[in-house]
Amino acid sequence: MTRKEFCSHMDHSCLGWICSRETVDRFCDEALEYGFATVCVNPDQVAYCVSRLGGRVGVSCVVGFPQGFHSTAIKIAEGLEAIDNGATDLDVVTNLSWLRDGRDDLIRAEYEAFVKAVRAKKPDTVIKIIMYAPYGPADCLTEDETRRVAGMIVASGADYIKFCCDPKIIKALVGDSIKMKFSGSYTLDIVMDALKTGCSRIGEESVPGWLQECGDDYWDK
Repeated sequence: MTRKEFCSHMDHSCLGWICSRETVDRFCDEALEYGFATVCVNPDQVAYCVSRLGGRVGVSCVVGFPQGFHSTAIKIAEGLEAIDNGATDLDVVTNLSWLRDGRDDLIRAEYEAFVKAVRAKKPDTVIKIIMYAPYGPADCLTEDETRRVAGMIVASGADYIKFCCDPKIIKALVGDSIKMKFSGSYTLDIVMDALKTGCSRIGEESVPGWLQECGDDYWDK
């Protein structure tokens, strides 16, 4: 994989608890320098990032972030406002309390309403639905919950399923029925494995440092 190809999969994630204008500027500059797919920001930063990037890099906006507890109406309003402000991608968080309570009917209805509203507003908006479930020693979801929510995301009509568990687990569940976005990585090797597994977007903030450390010889020419 060339460095350019690698960078084209990156959503450069500027989602800290405090995102100063200086920080946002740095993320935008890095995205332009390396050719990342998008800069991913909170709703209040969308309009500024759009003006800063000038269409040269996309802008992802998180919706219902980080816990997914917003009402469906608020998530839809948040997503539509982000589109009005120029967002190209929306990353919307699943309500995991509903999942734990077995209220799959509510989850399906929320997915359907959100996707329908966004498609009506701007059909080419990239919709990513976030499972947001670590898988391993600090499990957030059981295997059954992981399977159920993955199936609902596939059926929702969204473009991507987004997760931070082992990509092989999700690939086994969804196959080629939906695109995959991986987040929560710690090393370049983990990200490369995720790409090899079939993930076409990566949410990460550490890529510029990795690129500087690994050097040009790491990449295909």
